[in-house]
Amino acid sequence: MTPRATKKQVNKPSGVSVIIPAYNVESCLSRAVLSALEQVPPPLEVIVINDGSTDRTAEVARGFGERIRYLEQPNQGQGAARNAGLAVAAGEYVAFLDADDCWLPGFFNATSDFFRSHPEAVAVSTGWKIYQHDDQVITFPSPESPKNIPDKALILDDFFSFWGKFDHIRTGTILIRHSIIKKAGYQQPHLRISQDLEYWGYIATNGPWGFIPEIYWFGDSARIAAQDGWLSKYRLRRNLCPTVEAWQQRILPNLKDVDWPGFRMVRGRVASNYAHSMILAGRFRGARKIIKDYGVELPKNRITQLMKLGHRSGYVGWWIVCCLFILREYQKAFFHVLSKKSNRYNKTLFFIEGF
Repeated sequence: MTPRATKKQVNKPSGVSVIIPAYNVESCLSRAVLSALEQVPPPLEVIVINDGSTDRTAEVARGFGERIRYLEQPNQGQGAARNAGLAVAAGEYVAFLDADDCWLPGFFNATSDFFRSHPEAVAVSTGWKIYQHDDQVITFPSPESPKNIPDKALILDDFFSFWGKFDHIRTGTILIRHSIIKKAGYQQPHLRISQDLEYWGYIATNGPWGFIPEIYWFGDSARIAAQDGWLSKYRLRRNLCPTVEAWQQRILPNLKDVDWPGFRMVRGRVASNYAHSMILAGRFRGARKIIKDYGVELPKNRITQLMKLGHRSGYVGWWIVCCLFILREYQKAFFHVLSKKSNRYNKTLFFIEGF
């Protein structure tokens, strides 16, 4: 368990710069910001970057006054927004939080303590909980997790193998040393999908990565996407989905031989997501190329199995499969609208309060 903070630690800022990109998130931004401001010890600063929002995001952010640092830019995506925050961040450590997620009490205390006891670590991540669009709550670690998942904080011996097997990283679960970011560089803004995964893989090639099995982050993006419009939330980034080759370009030169098995599992998940995103954007040819080039690395699930079946069935079969995916997405959006009207997702508030 994480040691309880002393009075001195409570009053002294943690040295953490929090960076929150914000694009049309008026419905959830306050929760994310408050989850940072109310940490013990408190953050050194909370930087909110309004990435060209067209709703009341600016008004919500300005309502915090001098408690946060507020920046604005034309819409350029999460990577560019995070980079704008990094350009002004002053903390010894950096944490990224998406506006539709939040931290649970103790995140700063646990991760900062880890760095003090493990000076060799470049980054550390924690356990998490996620509320999914189908009303399910998943956790990592969970009672059903494999027994070889550590039960105490430690440096991972083989980061890529652990990441590949357990998919244990979420953006808001990570704290990074600012000195490593200055050395390695910023995120890749042209990667409009999975730019965060690229950055974690790249940072991990710069030194040891730690893991804390306690849960300190809560993800709620599915409910927010349902509220704000499922299709519109993801339309732009899907249209701008990059290639897998662009995603991996910065990581490959730094990989060691021991990293490759785990990296291929991570790349397979990214490739699956990219193929699916391209299909939903109508880029059928680009999606099929991904299946051709990375099909053996894709995770085994119903979506990837259907993609592979369509690829093996020729152009007509591939077109039919792509149309089925698009139809399924519109069906999902329709049922999300019904769910919103029936107020199904109010239970999330009770879940957080009862944590």
